[in-house]
Amino acid sequence: MNSDQIHGHLREMKGWALESWGKVTHDPWMRIAGRRERLLGRLEASLAESRRIAESSFPTARAAATERRAASR
Repeated sequence: MNSDQIHGHLREMKGWALESWGKVTHDPWMRIAGRRERLLGRLEASLAESRRIAESSFPTARAAATERRAASR
């Protein structure tokens, strides 16, 4: 788990807290703000996971160039 995923999960928890507080205070705008934060946190964590998978699947440009140079020698 990297820092982007952790930040996404924390943002999702913040949204959960905002939404819960909106329910307690009967504030529909606070509930909407909480739902928005939860969604953004979930998206951020998901994007971080997808980025990690993509980066591990494809070699970096520097590594590919080094391999090509080594193969041509």
